[in-house]
Amino acid sequence: VSRCVDHACSPPIGNLASGRTLLTLSSCCGNNSTLHHQDAHPPAHMTDDPFLHPDTWWASDGDITTQEQQDEIRLDLETQFCLSHVVLVFRSPRPATMTIERSVDFGRTWEAVKVFAHNCSKEFGFPDDFNLPGSLCTSRYTDAAPCSGGEVILRTLDPSSAKTLDPYSPEALARLTLTNLRIRLLKSQTCPASLDPSAEPTSPRVSAAPSTENPASAPYAISTLLARGTCLCHGHAEYCVPYNNSQVNRQDSNQVFGRCLCTHHTAGDHCEKCAPLYNDRPWRPANGSSGEPNPCQCECHGHADSCHFSQRAWISSGGTSGGVCDNCQHNTVGRRCQRCRHGYYRHPSLPLKSPHACTGCWCDAQGSLPPLPGEEGPWCHPRTGQCHCKPGVGGTSCTHCLPGYWGFGEEGCKTCTCPHSCDPTTGKCLDVPIGGRIPDLDHMFTIEDDAQWSKELAVSALHYTKCSCKEKKLRSVSDFCKTKHDYIKASVLSAHDKGSHAEVQVKVRKVLRSGQVALYLGTISIYPLSWTSRGCTCPILNPTEYLLAGPEEPGKGRLLVTMQSVVVPWTPRLGLLISEGLRNGCP
Repeated sequence: VSRCVDHACSPPIGNLASGRTLLTLSSCCGNNSTLHHQDAHPPAHMTDDPFLHPDTWWASDGDITTQEQQDEIRLDLETQFCLSHVVLVFRSPRPATMTIERSVDFGRTWEAVKVFAHNCSKEFGFPDDFNLPGSLCTSRYTDAAPCSGGEVILRTLDPSSAKTLDPYSPEALARLTLTNLRIRLLKSQTCPASLDPSAEPTSPRVSAAPSTENPASAPYAISTLLARGTCLCHGHAEYCVPYNNSQVNRQDSNQVFGRCLCTHHTAGDHCEKCAPLYNDRPWRPANGSSGEPNPCQCECHGHADSCHFSQRAWISSGGTSGGVCDNCQHNTVGRRCQRCRHGYYRHPSLPLKSPHACTGCWCDAQGSLPPLPGEEGPWCHPRTGQCHCKPGVGGTSCTHCLPGYWGFGEEGCKTCTCPHSCDPTTGKCLDVPIGGRIPDLDHMFTIEDDAQWSKELAVSALHYTKCSCKEKKLRSVSDFCKTKHDYIKASVLSAHDKGSHAEVQVKVRKVLRSGQVALYLGTISIYPLSWTSRGCTCPILNPTEYLLAGPEEPGKGRLLVTMQSVVVPWTPRLGLLISEGLRNGCP
């Protein structure tokens, strides 16, 4: 299992100098054409395996005439890396003065990471870190002894900072990253005579010519250079690969490569940005202290190949989401491709991630309104698929006339001119007595209608033969007034057998008169009292629109349907007559 799963991670640390060319100002005996190969001391000897090659080293030219015998070692990297520490092992006495420097812009400018001197204030004007911890200069590692095998060690993060500082934080990376490393050897020193077994007691330790067998004859000799570090991945990669083909050194399997194999949905040579499809929040480095990977993320529901980060969306969401999907596919739109575009609606049985989640609207050309100028194709509700129907037309796709209308055609449907209702095809009036059954009503409804009437419910509309509902004639408007009923226009939606009683769900379209019970537009329940004694409702209720008049039950705030209730299929003409009658004929 990858170390990067749900956790910050980093590639292994190695020697950045392995497999790369070290540049120096001089090299011992480089111009001596008669010198045997085994007697040469090129810079590459500083990075060979000390266990396989214990007797190799780099030596500067003993004949150099630069002031105070200065030299330089330089490591040029092909991209940014992180440097953790530097270790130098000398075969000569360590320099009296030297600096270790880095560049972060490929050698255009340089910054001293640490300077070394016997007397810091005299040589560089800095206090010694013995006296002022954290100072740039130190007198450590500046003694000539030991004459061979002496070390110089640099840690880019001091131990106290390394324990508390997140290694992927901007503060840490400001001290760890580099593109070039330069070691300047500024002042050499000789081995004290008391420690030099080869020194003559009567003569000073000076060599007239360099000796390939004695590193002390050269101003500087280094057997090992370790520049320990790793590729810069911000906590989002476990491995790195060659930055380019020129980086590969097939003779060195320990080479540290520079391009990260990014995880956590990040991208870039250094995992410094979010991958194209994961920009819901700003890119962040992982947290090396807590282990939190801070992965990039975005949600386009499988309908986009990329998303970008929007600061405006990020602010408007309260800092929780800023991703905006690019070029939504599969007929989707929205910041997350979460909605269907114009002319399409959500398929009710497919998940949002399905490429077929948005289905084209199908609207009957005769029954639906034409699209507006500039719109392509029919329009329907993006969630339900309900089309925009012409007057008097109903159904999801606008395929038939609503109750009270007839003559489906290019102009929609015409209003019935009957006192009650009419045939939707012919317009012929239907004789519907109060409490009776509406004949041949089935062809008025399709499976698209919202008001579905369950055939398993023992309602009187389906079992009308059980009912003996007597018709009562209303002779005048005063009959309406005497009943003191509530009058509403309502659509019957469903009926429910509660055992001891029945409950009918209706949608109130209009309140013509009400008493103590507060009636409002919307879905309410009415209660037929004939259910328990007859097994049906009187008057009979079908799934259509009615003028419905019944008594109240103020104590329970209910509207009842009794044997004295008025239930008449609704028509606009009937509604007008009743409204005027109640307004003008009742005190």
